[in-house]
Parts: sequence; structure tokens; C-alpha cells
Amino acid sequence: MIPASRLLPVVLTTQGGLAMAALLGAQVAGVRLAWGRPHYDVALGALVAAALAAANLALLDRPGTWAAMRAAVDEVLLPTFAGLTRGQVVVVSLAAGIGEELFFRGFLQPLAGVVAAAVAFGAAHVAGARLVVFGVWAAAMGLVLGVLALATGGIVAPITAHAGYDVLAFTYLRAEGRRRASSKGSGSGEE
Repeated sequence: MIPASRLLPVVLTTQGGLAMAALLGAQVAGVRLAWGRPHYDVALGALVAAALAAANLALLDRPGTWAAMRAAVDEVLLPTFAGLTRGQVVVVSLAAGIGEELFFRGFLQPLAGVVAAAVAFGAAHVAGARLVVFGVWAAAMGLVLGVLALATGGIVAPITAHAGYDVLAFTYLRAEGRRRASSKGSGSGEE
């Protein structure tokens, strides 16, 4: 787990590397990065971000397999991302949206297809056994983002959807972290 103080440089380096790999790989492989219709695609991406965030929030409260998702949030994602400032939430979200979408939807998807790019996207989000169910969720999101790229003819909508989803998810993690810290510090005596 990366401490919040070191998260921003790690994210910027990683996502910058993915973006560079995508741009270089696309040039070498002859893949043309298509942007779509930016004004329309930004609005559509924002709607998809809201829908994905609502679906994720609903899944977090479901019993069964998705209890493992709640555990991943509580044990890994919350400690990693709850300490972000509002500005860091925006920067990390934009970096991930741009870097990952350039790579997975802009470069990899035209070469390997929607399903393979989605599976690779999911696998990239598994950093240990506790995050396997999160990887499944990320692969499902990857399918949605891949279809969005196909439907719009470019990567602006998936970039917007991904970045928007991350803003909503990280904002939730910040709020949840503050709520839990406040309840621990309230002196209620409950453990």
C-alpha cells in the first residue's frame, strides 16, 4: 500500500508511462488514435461515469461475492485513497482517465479487441488476492468503456467516463475515511 503522501508522484509516473507507451505503441503499430466528437462525448462520458458509480455503490451493499468488494474497499482502497485532498482527487482521476484510456481503449483495443482490452484492464487493477473481485469489477467497467469507445468512434468519452468515475469514487473514499475517523474520535466507547 502506498502512503497518501507518495501516491501522487507514483500515479503521475505510472499513468504518464502508460500514456507514453500508448502513443509510442500506436505509432509503431500503425494504430490511429481516434478522438470522436469531443463536445458530445464529454457529456456522454459524464453520464456513463454517474451510472458506473451508482452501480458500484449499489454493489458494495450486496451480500455474497460482492462482500469481497466491500472488504477490498475497506482494507485496501480506503487506506490508500482516503487521504487525498480535493485537488489530488482531480489530478489522480484525470491522470488515470487519460493514461489508462489511451493505453487500453486507444492502443490495445484496436489491436486485441474489446474483450481482451477489458480483461487486461481488469487484470491491471489486481494488486494481490484481496483485489481479485475489484479486478472483476474493473474488467466489467472496461467492457463498458470499450463499447463506449466503439459507439462514439473515439476515446474522449471513455476518458471522461473513467476520470469522472474516479472523481466520484475517490470523493466517496475521502468522505468515508473522514466519517470513520470522526466516529472513532467521537468517544462513543463502541469498538
